[in-house]
Amino acid sequence: MRALVCDAPGHVVLRELPVPEPGPGEVVVRVDATLTCGTDLKLVKRGHPKVPFPTVLGHEFSGRVFRVGEGAAFKEGERVTSAVTGPCGECPECRTGRPNLCGTAFDHRVWGTWAEYARIPARIVRGGLLRVPDGLSPAAAALLDPLASVLRGLGRVPDPAGRTALVLGAGPIALLFTSLLVRRGAARVLVAGRSPKRLAAHVALGAEGVSMRESLSSQLRDLTRGLGADIVVETTGVPGIADEASGLAARGGTVLLFAGLVREARLAVLAHRIHYDEVTLVGSFHYTADDARAALALLARGEIPTERLVTSESPLEKYPFVLERLSRGEEMKVAFLP
Repeated sequence: MRALVCDAPGHVVLRELPVPEPGPGEVVVRVDATLTCGTDLKLVKRGHPKVPFPTVLGHEFSGRVFRVGEGAAFKEGERVTSAVTGPCGECPECRTGRPNLCGTAFDHRVWGTWAEYARIPARIVRGGLLRVPDGLSPAAAALLDPLASVLRGLGRVPDPAGRTALVLGAGPIALLFTSLLVRRGAARVLVAGRSPKRLAAHVALGAEGVSMRESLSSQLRDLTRGLGADIVVETTGVPGIADEASGLAARGGTVLLFAGLVREARLAVLAHRIHYDEVTLVGSFHYTADDARAALALLARGEIPTERLVTSESPLEKYPFVLERLSRGEEMKVAFLP
């Protein structure tokens, strides 16, 4: 099979590899569509502490069951998409309804979908491999993973109905937040970004664009008459922007740190705001199987603007062109069609 392999930071090649075989409880999927993701792009650029080289890239996908391992409750030819990790179901986190925090979930993960075939671990097959409803396109079904993560994040903040929300960052994750905040009745959704093209995608959904090339605090003060935002969502993963987030919230507001920061990052939080203004700072990590099912239902009902998120499609062999366009911010997500 053909697969996009990252041998070292900055070095990606299209390579022929053996088609994987399923073990007990596993399935092998023929990939119909697999999406680019910020995680993959960061890995290409600088590597990842949990992903050794060489590695086949990709984890957001949909496809058809190609081979079924012993005991797996799927049939060849079924259309599927998937959560990307498999929690154990037995640890304290899993037993208390927080399987997204399972310490071994990422040891059983989907990885390597920028390829014609991908093997799905047994843990995921048991609870995270989902059948794709009729009528949902392969690229749209592949949005399950990022959408489930965003649903988890929104569950960590107050109901946005009637409130002012500020989304920091204008990429595809931010666009999912914008779409859902608008749909859930936020009075205003402000989106801060650097790319006019990306900001325009948010404005088309009903948001107001704010340039990160100017002072965020002064712009927000003018836009909200000095009140700030009731909900601030940080999607950039840039420490300096995350530092600023607590100062952008209204009194009694909530700041969601959604994007992953490097392990060594330290935030300069305005402590007086947490105490005197009762600003709440929360994090969000990954998602649960319930979030994944809810995401698939939203996609099946056509409630997510998938055409604004997956902005082009490409064969695997055009990966240099795709990676270059992504690095310049000229695409949201690209669907590889192996």
